[in-house]
Amino acid sequence: MSEREGHAGQHMGLLMTLLVVGAALVLLAVRLTKLNQRTQRVRAAGAAQRLAPVGQLPQGQVRFSTPEAERQQRFREQEEAANVHPSHVPGGIPESLPLKLKGYFFSQSEHTFFHTLEGALPQGFRAFPNVRLNDLFLITAPQHQRQGTYARLRDKHVDFLIVSLPDFRPVCAIELDGASHDQAQQQYRDAVKDVAFRSAGLPLLRLRAEGNHTRQSILKLLDGYIQQRTVA
Repeated sequence: MSEREGHAGQHMGLLMTLLVVGAALVLLAVRLTKLNQRTQRVRAAGAAQRLAPVGQLPQGQVRFSTPEAERQQRFREQEEAANVHPSHVPGGIPESLPLKLKGYFFSQSEHTFFHTLEGALPQGFRAFPNVRLNDLFLITAPQHQRQGTYARLRDKHVDFLIVSLPDFRPVCAIELDGASHDQAQQQYRDAVKDVAFRSAGLPLLRLRAEGNHTRQSILKLLDGYIQQRTVA
């Protein structure tokens, strides 16, 4: 091969390299242009969304301009979903539930005791049955520490709550302990109630359900607490 031919081969190789590099640069420029156009469209859509009144969105947008508006939108979507075939939509309200009305509200011992208790209370005092502890007590722990106390009070109630009129201020509570209260699980629940009432400063009086309770015996039991409230 002559020297002239050798130089010609080198020039050809350099030319091919420049062509490849040029093509790559053209492709890169095209991709950058498309990316820039996409970014501009996103920014324009965001600006239109911020300027749009609540309920009037740019086409294809579903997000509102404020968190409150977003919550309202989610609520409307859930409401619409619940109104369309509610028994078939997950999370919707069915047309009926497997429920049956109880034939009684009290047990026999609770019914007898409540009747006697109402007759024993002097004027200015009332008794309420089956009061939930979460309706009776306020949890004073910081917000992030309330869950544990709430869980302990959940699904628990006191048999009878005595209040003074006219402000319905709690005076004391009465718990009727039947045979089930001798079981370990129920004794644990009773211990939780004892701690709750003691912590809140509300007296909890425990009586055996099978005892012979009369108006006189109940009034004698409550006399000290009623007298304190009457004097106050």
